[in-house]
Amino acid sequence: MKIRVCFMLTFLAALSLTASAQVVELNGSYTHMSGDGGLDGFNLGAAAWFTHRISLAFDYDSAWDTSHLGVFELTQTGLVVSKSHLQNFLAGPRLYFPGVLKSKDKHFSRLLPFGEVQLGLSHLSSSLESTTQNQSASDNAFTWMLGAGADYRFSEHWASRLRLDFLRTHFAETGQSRVRFGFGIMYSFGGMGKAEEAADAKRKAETQRVAAQARQEEIEQAEARKRAVIEQAEREKLAVEQAAQAKHKADMDLAAAEARNKIAAQQLAAQEASDNPPKDDTQKPDAAAVAAAQGRAQGQQEAMDQATREKEALRARLLEQFNRILPTTDTPRGLVVDMNDIMFDTGKADIRPEGREDLARFVGIVLNYPLLRFAVEGYTDNSGAPELNQAVSTQRANTVRDYLVGHGLDASSISAQGLGMNNPIADNNTAEGRQKNRRVEIIVSGEAIGTKIGR
Repeated sequence: MKIRVCFMLTFLAALSLTASAQVVELNGSYTHMSGDGGLDGFNLGAAAWFTHRISLAFDYDSAWDTSHLGVFELTQTGLVVSKSHLQNFLAGPRLYFPGVLKSKDKHFSRLLPFGEVQLGLSHLSSSLESTTQNQSASDNAFTWMLGAGADYRFSEHWASRLRLDFLRTHFAETGQSRVRFGFGIMYSFGGMGKAEEAADAKRKAETQRVAAQARQEEIEQAEARKRAVIEQAEREKLAVEQAAQAKHKADMDLAAAEARNKIAAQQLAAQEASDNPPKDDTQKPDAAAVAAAQGRAQGQQEAMDQATREKEALRARLLEQFNRILPTTDTPRGLVVDMNDIMFDTGKADIRPEGREDLARFVGIVLNYPLLRFAVEGYTDNSGAPELNQAVSTQRANTVRDYLVGHGLDASSISAQGLGMNNPIADNNTAEGRQKNRRVEIIVSGEAIGTKIGR
C-alpha cells in the first residue's frame, strides 16, 4: 500500500513538472540486475526536459527471479521453488553533454551521453514454495542510484537508450548493492530535435561571433602594424632629409672657411713680404723686426690654443647630442656610442625599427662634420660556439656600417669588424651582464675632435 501511495505521489509530481517542461519523454527498456541470482525485468520511465542539457527523470523497475532448487536429498519433500520480485521507484536529475563526442561522422554525432543520480524506494518480496508448505517475506527500503548512459537519436522524436547504473538499497541493516543494465527505446513530445538544433545554432553563432571578433582583432593589429611601418618610414625619410640638409650646410660652411683661410694666408704672406724687404747679408736685424717675429709667433700660439678649445667644445657638444640618442662614453679612443642587443632581432643581424630610427638621428648629427671618422665593432657574450659568435658580431657590424653609408656617410671614413666574445664590459656569468656584452659600438674620432682611431 505504501509503495502504491509513493508511486501515485511521484506520478502527480511528474505531471505538475511537465507543465513547465520544454520536452516530455516516455521510455521503456529491458532490465537486468545483479544480486539474488540475477533479476530480469523491465523499466518504465518518463522525463521532463527543462533545457537541452537538464531533465528530471522518473523510473519504475520491476524485476523478478524464479529458481528451482533440487533439495530432495535434504528434505525428502521434492522440488522447492524460490521466487524474488524487486520493484524500484526512483526520481532524480539527468544531465546531458551535447557536443562532447565531436565527430564529422553523422552516426557517431547522434550519440548524446548523459549522467544521472536518483533517489527513491525499493520493495523486495521473496517466497519459498514446496509441496508441503509456503513461506513469504517482504521489505521496503530507501535506495539511491548513480549511473551513466547514452541516447542514439534516430529522428526528431525516436531514440534508443543504453544505460549502466549502480544502486544501493538499504534493506535491513546490511543493505544490498546492485548493478543495473538496461537497453530500450524512448519517444519524446515537443520537438527534442528542434531544441537540440536551437542549442547547436546558438553554439555555432557563438563560435562564429568569437571567430569574427578574432578576425577583426587580427585586421586591426595588421592595420596598426602597417601604420607603424609607414610612420617609421616617414620618420626615417625625414631624418635622411634633415641629414642631407645638414650635410649641404656643412659643405657650404667648410667651403667658406677654406676661402677665409686662403684669404688670411695671402694677407699674411703679403704682410711678411712688406715687413721683411730684401737686405744685405751684412745688415743686422733691428729691434722692430724682432718684435714683429715675436708677435707672429704669439699669434700662431693663440691660433693653436683656439683650435684646441674648438675641438674640445665640439667633442663635448657631440657627446651631449649622442647621449640623447644612444648611451655614449668619452674615451681615449674617441666617443664610444653603444647599440645594445635589443636593437637587433634575436640571434640575427637585422636592425629593428627603433634601432634604425636612432641610427638615422645619429647620421643627421655627424653629417655636419665631414672630417669625423668611424669604427664599427660588433661583440657577443660567451654563450654558444665561438665561430657562431664571431659570425654574428661581424654581420651586425657590417649591417650598421651599410646603414651609415646608405644614409650619406662617406664609405672611406667607416671601418667595421666583428670581435666576437672579446673585450667584455660586464660579467658573463649573469643574464644582465651577458646582455650588456651583446652590443655594437661606434667609435667616433678624428682631428675635428682631437682624437684618431688607434691613438
